[in-house]
Amino acid sequence: MTLLYASTFTKALGRLAAAEQKQVKITAFDLAQDESGNGLQLHRVEAAPGFWTARVSQDIRIVLHKEGENTLLAFVGHHDEAYRWAERRRLVPHERTGAMQLVEIVERAEERVGLSDVPREEVPKPVASERPFAALSDDSLLDIGVPRDWLDPVRTTEAASVDGLFAALPDEAAEALLDFATGGRLEDHVAMRAEPDANPFAHPDAQRRFRAVDGLEELKAALDAPFAQWAVFLHPAQRAPVTRAWKGPGRISGSAGTGKTIVALHRAVHLAERPDAEVLLTTFSKPLAAALASKAELMTEAKRDARERLRVRAIDQAAHELYSRAFGQPNLATSSQIRAAIKAATEAGLGGGHDPTFLFEEWDELVDAWGLYAPDAYERVPRVGRRTRLGARQRESAWEVFEAVRRRLAARKVITLADLYGRLTDWIDEGGALPFTHVVVDEAQDLSVAQARFLAAIGRRGRPDALFFTGDLGQRIFHLPFSWAKLGLDVRGRSQVLKVCYRTSHQIRGAADLLLAREIADQDGIEESRRGTVSVFDGPEPELRLFDDPEAEAACVAAWLRARLAEGVMRSELAILVRSQRQLGRGRSAAKASGEEIPVLSMHDAKGLEFRAVAVMALDDDVIPSPERLADVGDVADLEAVQDSERHLLYVAATRARDRLLLSGLKPGSAFLDDLGGLLPREP
Repeated sequence: MTLLYASTFTKALGRLAAAEQKQVKITAFDLAQDESGNGLQLHRVEAAPGFWTARVSQDIRIVLHKEGENTLLAFVGHHDEAYRWAERRRLVPHERTGAMQLVEIVERAEERVGLSDVPREEVPKPVASERPFAALSDDSLLDIGVPRDWLDPVRTTEAASVDGLFAALPDEAAEALLDFATGGRLEDHVAMRAEPDANPFAHPDAQRRFRAVDGLEELKAALDAPFAQWAVFLHPAQRAPVTRAWKGPGRISGSAGTGKTIVALHRAVHLAERPDAEVLLTTFSKPLAAALASKAELMTEAKRDARERLRVRAIDQAAHELYSRAFGQPNLATSSQIRAAIKAATEAGLGGGHDPTFLFEEWDELVDAWGLYAPDAYERVPRVGRRTRLGARQRESAWEVFEAVRRRLAARKVITLADLYGRLTDWIDEGGALPFTHVVVDEAQDLSVAQARFLAAIGRRGRPDALFFTGDLGQRIFHLPFSWAKLGLDVRGRSQVLKVCYRTSHQIRGAADLLLAREIADQDGIEESRRGTVSVFDGPEPELRLFDDPEAEAACVAAWLRARLAEGVMRSELAILVRSQRQLGRGRSAAKASGEEIPVLSMHDAKGLEFRAVAVMALDDDVIPSPERLADVGDVADLEAVQDSERHLLYVAATRARDRLLLSGLKPGSAFLDDLGGLLPREP
């Protein structure tokens, strides 16, 4: 017997109470160990050929589909619900693509979906604006995976009922039609056709919803965390880069919520399954690394050898460990030490009148970041995003200060983090022994110059597929842009953009995307397009509120938070975000007024996190974009770079929300809010 389980089963399991889930798992394990099922109380669902139920308790039933050697865990629920679910479905391979599908029977779905009750022969001639799919041919619909029984219902569905239609169709068909309805091309979604006699469960689209159990350990891992079904079921566009034999560094990008982290995790586990591999999975912060580690534990529950070959670290932590092993414990300089060194140099008459704040930023963003040790290198370094253009004499006077900083750090035997990466880069190029064969980097858009050089050295020393990156240029908020290719990380020709958003509702994603250009290009000319991105679920429209004073804003946000709690959103699933530390007080006032301990975070600190509902506060015209960053802008190019990074920050904040989003501020509000089009503020 081959035991399989479906995404519909893990979703349904997650909706049961904890005690009920435990009973279901025991029954599922019994089934996995007793291939005949003789030890279970199995009952045929007479109205649904191939479907059976297994008794879990007096009221809970697992819905199975048995055919030949295959037994599928298809659904689980209370007795009547389980039988109704089975009676509404058939398990069949699609006639054209060959992918196995759980197809909802049209007659049973019409009332729920909202299709017309008018008999087919009496349906009036469709109007394109009212029925968006009326003109699509049988062939066009079959090519994207629409089951034949659903061809006419798709064409006769009115615009107001398309959400219900999408919920009834297989994922590949629903995504294609959603893209078409929002301006995309159906031709971009033609499904792969399976070879004759191929296993219909092995089709890439089928693997989005079905998986064969590879031993009891895997079944345990999947059932222990059904909420994390992404750990098992992959979209074909996600699966392809995971298993591809890359011939150089590869990079996967996409809008927030399109599963880039999922791809990074699966790629790391896929590599770690090789007996000769040692894999480092990394990202920019320790909290995000800890989140990756917990998910990697889940994914390797049944792959203990792979778990031993996979390490998860924040990239600075991994570099620190490597440096300590090669050279001993580093003594890292703090920002206060750098500021003190700059202050001492200017008080000694160096710097030609340059402001210490400017000199610190110049050190942080250029001199230290790029590892500059000579004035001619300082003259040649690209100043992308820097506000001030410097003449020759100004550079010379600034360099006097930077040389003094270098001397002071050396005298105290401290190094910067960029120095640490620089020495490691040289060590790798000289033949230093690395403890890993592959590096997978999540949130790669926030790599620093020093980190990129370090990784490029690993790529030069390692295998062709040694480096793999996931990230989104629209979420770059920590560093100024720079050319990866010039530093040795050339991903041109090996980039892919994901287009299906799983984490954020269509309404929130659509509003957030208005903050960014439809296409964003990096410094190497690689373009990432947001066109054609679709979300797999809908939700309420985001809300925008502007107020006359902070007290009114806090009261409104507090009421909004209480409403979410009343809807069943857990306190841990809520967050208040603000631009920076300076606005935390406004967020805390709203949290206090709500009567709950709601977390209040800066937008930077929220990077990589997600919540069911988010209130983004203090979106005032003198808060975002940051007036401090805009001050003394040198030219138009500099202004655009700063404006873009501030837009990215608001985009990151908005896309932390899954289901509900509130944007608020003081009148007239940030200029960025003007880009949200129809999302107009309503008077409180």
